[in-house]
Amino acid sequence: MAGFAETFRVKKRASVLGQEDMRLIHEAGLEVMETVGVRIHSKVARDSLRKAGATVDESTSIVKLPADLTRSLISKVPQTIVLAAREKEFDLSLDGTHSYYTTDGCGVMVWEQKTRTRRLSLLQDIKDTAVIADYLPHCSIYEPMVVASDVPQKVHVVTAMKEAFKISRKHIESESTSNPEEAKLQVEMAAEIVGGIEELRKRHILSAMVCTMSPLTLDGNATDAAMVWAEAHVPVHITGMAQMGVSGPATIAGDLVVNHAETLALAAAMQAHSPGSPVIYGSVLSNMNPRTGAIQLASPEALTLCVCAHDMAKYLKMPSASGGIGSNAKTPGIQSTMENTMLALTSTMMAQEISNGIGLLDCSTVLSYEQMMIDEEMIARALTCAREIPVTKETIGLDLIKNVGILGIGKKKGSYLGERSTMVEARKFYQSMLFPGDTFEQWEAKGKKDELTLAKEKADWILKNHQPVMLDGDISARLDKLVKEAGDN
Repeated sequence: MAGFAETFRVKKRASVLGQEDMRLIHEAGLEVMETVGVRIHSKVARDSLRKAGATVDESTSIVKLPADLTRSLISKVPQTIVLAAREKEFDLSLDGTHSYYTTDGCGVMVWEQKTRTRRLSLLQDIKDTAVIADYLPHCSIYEPMVVASDVPQKVHVVTAMKEAFKISRKHIESESTSNPEEAKLQVEMAAEIVGGIEELRKRHILSAMVCTMSPLTLDGNATDAAMVWAEAHVPVHITGMAQMGVSGPATIAGDLVVNHAETLALAAAMQAHSPGSPVIYGSVLSNMNPRTGAIQLASPEALTLCVCAHDMAKYLKMPSASGGIGSNAKTPGIQSTMENTMLALTSTMMAQEISNGIGLLDCSTVLSYEQMMIDEEMIARALTCAREIPVTKETIGLDLIKNVGILGIGKKKGSYLGERSTMVEARKFYQSMLFPGDTFEQWEAKGKKDELTLAKEKADWILKNHQPVMLDGDISARLDKLVKEAGDN
């Protein structure tokens, strides 16, 4: 665990919001929950909250929570958790000192760079991206990246998760679960891998994203699924997506209040239903395009919103999964690189705990294998910039500086190139996995390949050469049986 997780260790986080700002947003969210309420379309959640002391109007499904009740319920959320992996080497501690990145999910198309066209996504794309994500050193978490158009809708979610479990050694996140039956089946699959439901409650090899519906609504099926996750203590990334000017106020502070109220409502429902169940304060906030009303996931406002949502998570001492990378660009290229670089660098420098988005374009609808490689490059650079800088007697090296002296003056060396410390420290310098750093003449001799060609070649190389450690054959067969039975019923 230590080796892999240490890759993502970052320096102490900086806050965008001040303590008083966070207090005001928090108190406003509590007041919204108490006076306006949240419409919750899950009877299971409503019943659990009613028993805990909330006021429930069954005719409208609106639940109002007194502020003290909300405070009491969310105090039960664990402050730190470990997102476990099939192999413990890849376990991820959510303790506020790391910045992890996930693939993104729910793409429905795949970009083909050679023909500059799109095609429908297939199950093979899930298998291939799982192999690539298993290889990429800065991909922390894998979630199935596309909807497989060649798999029946009834089982496309669980089929994708089955393949993810089989291929990847890393933590697996489920994104597109749409009902409690799918959640139960995924819990069964995860339990098969770790050795039973009680072991799963302790070793979280599976987590799940559950989106709220802005403004101030919790979907019935998704919330029912969250109650299933809560019972099994599967960590839930509560992902609010309030869009400034459409489903949230057109101010950053106002949008944060709506998101805060929705997030706390689902967190409170989970704690009322299953106290101590792990919750991750997850937010993918954005603003509308003022000309069209369309979502802008990679705008400067979206970046600011997600950084501030991370602040709100830390204000409550909750684990955080806030925003990340995810360009609005239609194809890989200049726009996607510019947008994702800004997002990745800011997210990492602010020590956001979990950021998603690797590999998808056009508002997370289009998979690009080239973009997966470019995003890996950007994340690696961002993490290098966000490292803690040790300032000690050894790292200052005053004696070394005096010994080397000034170039050309006296008998001093005037260069650090031959120093042993240089040989040791240079091994830690960032080196690109994608771009070799050739001279112009070398680049010309190799065919003048552009960045997207190099990215595609690297993805193809990984698929040809990386041999992931597959899930145990007997367990894999049991997962196949579970999914087959779900399809037959």
